[in-house]
Amino acid sequence: MNSVTTVQRRPRRYLRSRITRKLILDTAMQIFLLEGYTKTTIARISEQANVGYGTVYSHFKGKDDILNRILDHVLSDLYNLLGSQPELSRPREYYNFFQKVMQTLFLLVEEHRPIMNVYGEALVHSEDIAAYWEELLQKFTDYIESYLDLARRNNFTRNVNTRKSARAYALLLDRYTWEIVKEKESKPEELAQNLTSIFFYGIFKSQPTA
Repeated sequence: MNSVTTVQRRPRRYLRSRITRKLILDTAMQIFLLEGYTKTTIARISEQANVGYGTVYSHFKGKDDILNRILDHVLSDLYNLLGSQPELSRPREYYNFFQKVMQTLFLLVEEHRPIMNVYGEALVHSEDIAAYWEELLQKFTDYIESYLDLARRNNFTRNVNTRKSARAYALLLDRYTWEIVKEKESKPEELAQNLTSIFFYGIFKSQPTA
């Protein structure tokens, strides 16, 4: 086999791999929604997707890994927002950003409530799922801490521990995420505005008029 043929075939294999991976994820999503977390198995996923049992494991570590990748897809807009590193130079810009973070998360979990309910079930039954959720909370805390550190350097905040404040913000979002999933909160945008006001005025020196 010459090198030209090898180069030509690599993209095809890569494309097939991506198609298979997506097929597995889409199929797993359907089964999770239909059967719930505990009743979903790799055997059921492989059978329904019409791919080999081993093929599923060549793409994922197991059903927990599959469910975590589904969660990543659900939260992709939030990840993109947090990673965008917007320029924040005034208190009002910080206020708007923090509100947008909350609103983005709350609207996403409301839109994807059925699969978030499955994830909530998984949190109770799987240590790996619980560990991944905690990992996400830690990463989220890191992001928020970086924004609070910048605000503190700009003399916009009170003299607070930014790490603990960021963790409090993350836990606040965690709690209300599941309130929305359980349909105990029906107005995500209003909730985001109210919680942002509570959080913001507890940390920042003055109202964001400038």
